[in-house]
Amino acid sequence: EALGERGHGVEIFEAGAGLGGRIVPETLGEREISMGGKNIGYRYERFRTLLARRGFDRYEYFGPDSGQLVRGKVKTLSFSDPKMRARIGMRLFTHAQVGRGMRFLKLASQVKRDDDSKFLGHPFFARLAAETGDPTLPEYVGTELCKDVIRHMTVRMNGAEPDECHIGNVGSNLALVVDKFDQLAGDGFGPWIREVAAAHTTHTGTPVASLTASGGRVTGVVTADGEERSGFDGVVLATPAPQSAAILTGTDAELAGLLETIRYHPVAVVVAEYDRPAFPDEFAALTAPHGMALSNAGSYGLDARHIVRWTFSGRPARGRIERGDFDPEALLHEAETFLGRHAPIADAKRVGYRAHSFEPGLCAYRRDHATFLQQAERLLDTHPGLAIAGDYVRGASLEACVRSGEQAAERAASGAGTRQSVPST
Repeated sequence: EALGERGHGVEIFEAGAGLGGRIVPETLGEREISMGGKNIGYRYERFRTLLARRGFDRYEYFGPDSGQLVRGKVKTLSFSDPKMRARIGMRLFTHAQVGRGMRFLKLASQVKRDDDSKFLGHPFFARLAAETGDPTLPEYVGTELCKDVIRHMTVRMNGAEPDECHIGNVGSNLALVVDKFDQLAGDGFGPWIREVAAAHTTHTGTPVASLTASGGRVTGVVTADGEERSGFDGVVLATPAPQSAAILTGTDAELAGLLETIRYHPVAVVVAEYDRPAFPDEFAALTAPHGMALSNAGSYGLDARHIVRWTFSGRPARGRIERGDFDPEALLHEAETFLGRHAPIADAKRVGYRAHSFEPGLCAYRRDHATFLQQAERLLDTHPGLAIAGDYVRGASLEACVRSGEQAAERAASGAGTRQSVPST
């Protein structure tokens, strides 16, 4: 879309049956749903602008805050709730981790004050990582905060436990704390995705295997079936890091190896419909305690409390949610039993569901990510016309991915004409 705004023609080569990546539009009963992320932050300026360009600017309130279990009872999981702040403060005091808690508040204040610091590579967090050796989150903010509050953020966004995440990247997670969210009204992202696909030359079911170059500039792609498509002004690899690494192996082994250092963790999503509301009025989502494959259960929307999005991620889920091991029925049974102890889903009958396992899944970045970004930029500078975009560049949120795409469009089109096509894979 950013390339189109600049006057370039665009050809999209998509390995799957349709565009959308992890959003994955599906049909459940008589309505279209999105399997992946659909919540849009109030501070998602660039993403909202992108949607509005095609007339998608109607939003709806998502619902009440999420809940978490505290000694067997559901309590609000929101830093705007003074009771939650008091609970956390008492725990930190009891475990002599008040100083660690103050560190966390300082970081959250930074992201709230400077919106750009929620994106990977921001100077504030790059300096912090360099000064501290980029420790894991428990090492920096303590174990108590990581037990539930921080774990909720990392398993949801990165599929990772707090001890698998580094302080230099935490700004992207803290964006969940300082923002509020709603979602597109109507059928979600599906209509917008189809409109984008129709506006450009889109080749679905066409994975890319490698790149071609001419005159010192990357000018085309070779598809998995060996067909060469060249004569372009540039190429944007808008794929997860492992796929981009595989495509780049023959062009730049060093850059490919660098991309292979980015870590991903699997995630599975089940969206199920019931014959009655699954949640009470008091909360619209519930985080699962550590030890469960389930990480979060959430109402699909304020007017769709009979539809539940079940997310399975984190260390306890691994080995059960990869494609060869994914058993939605077994996981649903466990998840429904858990939620049924605290919500009216115990009396509901399931009438249908859609399930999807994602691999490579959710991006957990890497240690010293700011240095990775600098190294990637240096190597990309040696390949005019080539750019990369994805969840590992600016962060995994929808807003971060849009900014990554805009950044890639600028790089790929640098020095190009305005009439030639720039393919995006």
